[in-house]
Amino acid sequence: MAVFASIAASLDGFIRSESGDMAWLNDAMRRDEDYGMAETMQRGGAYVLGARTYRESVAMFGGGKATPPTYVLTHAAPEEAPSGVTFTSEDIREVVTTAQSVTDKDVNVFGGGDVLTQALAAGALDELMIAVVPVVLGGGTRLFGEFEQSKRLSLTDCTSFKSGIVLLRYASM
Repeated sequence: MAVFASIAASLDGFIRSESGDMAWLNDAMRRDEDYGMAETMQRGGAYVLGARTYRESVAMFGGGKATPPTYVLTHAAPEEAPSGVTFTSEDIREVVTTAQSVTDKDVNVFGGGDVLTQALAAGALDELMIAVVPVVLGGGTRLFGEFEQSKRLSLTDCTSFKSGIVLLRYASM
């Protein structure tokens, strides 16, 4: 079982524009290209999400029973959780270990820059996939937060698409 994350970022390293608009990402994608999304959906046996990512997913796709099991990192858990969703303020390493215990498939860490930074800093990721989108946003939410020390990754694959998007796959070292 591997622990992986996948995310899209602008060429200048942002995952969200200053206004929060995601049109820059949707406008860049082509319907006839798969940037690893199908693989991501098949691989994931459990999810670890940030609170904002969870809220946005519920707003876009609706709430209800989460399949596969989903763990949401938050300091403000609601009183009730949908079936299959666990809200937690535990350390990300502990949450990943819990997620691994409920599946025989891979664990998908899915969230923004804060969650990815926490996962990398804790040594909780085995694989990181970044889809670099050929747009310069000039500001917004950064792909990564600050690290106390640098984290070295090893490039394992690089796939370019006609849209100009480049999918980079890294393994933790």
